Amino acid sequence: MPSSPLRLPRLVLLAYIATLATGIGVIFALLAEIQDRYGFPTWSLGLLAGIPFAMTLFGNLWLVPLADRGWEVRLIAVGCGLLLASLLWMVFATALWQWVAARALMGLAEGASVGPARRIMMSWDQDRHGRALSQVMVAIIGGILLGPPLGGALNEINHTMPFLAPAGAAMLVFFLLPMVKPGEYPPSPARLSRRGLTAIPGFVSGLLLAASNWLYIGVIDAIWARYMTDLGAGPILVGLGFLIIALPTVVLTPVGGKLADRTNPVQLAWVAAMVGLPLLLAYGLVAAIPTLLLVGALHSACWAFVTLPGQAAVAKVAPPGQSAEAQGLVEAFGLTVAAAGAFAAAPIYDAAGPTVLFIITTVALAITPLVVFIRRDMWRTAF
Repeated sequence: MPSSPLRLPRLVLLAYIATLATGIGVIFALLAEIQDRYGFPTWSLGLLAGIPFAMTLFGNLWLVPLADRGWEVRLIAVGCGLLLASLLWMVFATALWQWVAARALMGLAEGASVGPARRIMMSWDQDRHGRALSQVMVAIIGGILLGPPLGGALNEINHTMPFLAPAGAAMLVFFLLPMVKPGEYPPSPARLSRRGLTAIPGFVSGLLLAASNWLYIGVIDAIWARYMTDLGAGPILVGLGFLIIALPTVVLTPVGGKLADRTNPVQLAWVAAMVGLPLLLAYGLVAAIPTLLLVGALHSACWAFVTLPGQAAVAKVAPPGQSAEAQGLVEAFGLTVAAAGAFAAAPIYDAAGPTVLFIITTVALAITPLVVFIRRDMWRTAF
């Protein structure tokens, strides 16, 4: 259990992460409706889904390293402010460029603040990185889970409410952030370059596995609302469907964190990744909403044992003084993959349908466990 002085700061930090994720999640249930309301073309779904990933990538590469120099709380405050601006802009946005710009601000908010939050959490749990990272992941996924059903339900009241509700929460959390104080890491040797980080045994394998499922995230972000709508679902069912397929990840992520602290995290993630491949393929082979949700829930259960162990592997081998930068590299690689998936998914779905889309996604994702297997001599001795 966390010591008493850390309980409230930990809750504030996790509340911010959950609020950010909820703001991101409300869009999932509403993309198809936003498209129909303003007459946006289908290809714009890829743009609306992909732009946040690109901006989050920028934040992870160029802003997150500042967290290793003592800027953790300031970066989180900046992220909170950007989140608030993004949500308020969506209340008034009507043109496609306005929605793209607001989504870009939200992506930059995530890129500037999630890495610093992970560093702070690990500084409070320096001997249990898997546990610390699992708490952040639960907050992220929990917020994203809450977002779609919340967005669908609030949209029934008024189309601005899905954005005003998380904006109010973001404003409250912003005033509580001064309570968050990072822990102290022991002195570190000279900083490594990014190439030097990736040369550490086990680093690349952990990074690849942690980032691999971001391809799936990009694809789902772009087409989930459209896919569910085409199968006959309305906004509320779209949100509830996302809740159903992601809930196993929330439940099992703490288990994945504990196992990552006690076993070889790369081996754990590799096995789970292999189990998940046929389930990913099955997304494109269903013809009814109940079957789609069952496949999604089973795939989600596997995901809990892939991404988090991969992050824990990177945390274990990276120098403590570069923990934020190391996690930022994981996010940056994942976001590159996610952006590619988001930009490509909508046009492929529109032109060839879900079967072809998920065949391509599965084949692309299978490259990761293959590369990790080839590099097995590098990571077997690292943990």
